Amino acid sequence: MPDSEPLTPQQDRSWTLLVGVMMWLPVELDAYLEDAVDLSHAEYQTLRCLSLGQDREVHMTRLATTASVTPSHLSRIVGRLEKRNLLERSSDPKDARRTLARLTETGAEMVARVEPGYAAEVRRLVFSHLTAAQAHQLEDLAEALLTPLRSDCVAALPPREPSRGGDGDVRA
Repeated sequence: MPDSEPLTPQQDRSWTLLVGVMMWLPVELDAYLEDAVDLSHAEYQTLRCLSLGQDREVHMTRLATTASVTPSHLSRIVGRLEKRNLLERSSDPKDARRTLARLTETGAEMVARVEPGYAAEVRRLVFSHLTAAQAHQLEDLAEALLTPLRSDCVAALPPREPSRGGDGDVRA
């Protein structure tokens, strides 16, 4: 199909639905996190990614990738989180040109306190509406769309869990 062709009705509907999810899901998670700990979703994702890293320390470039934010946005996020003593930056002792971000004890405590509620909110907003098969399809579709855009983000993820077979329902 040539580039000048309009979207088909099915493509237009799918695209509009995807844009709606991309727009409104972060708004819901922002509202939850703002109420719970006065953080934006991007700020929490940054802390969460650090909490999963070895020694709770990650190079800023890798952190931007795993937190799915641009490097310039990450700098602003890290500045705000530093002011709240939730993380700290330092030069990499092995390469002074690189900067490390490290989760502080205060930041780790916040993530540990918020993570159960955050996971429950994600389950409520996303996974409670999907069967197990649909959840696997969502993973496949998201990976298929993200890989050509940012393969480094996909590569930074943990490996896929082995398929459990069946098409059991994961709805609440």
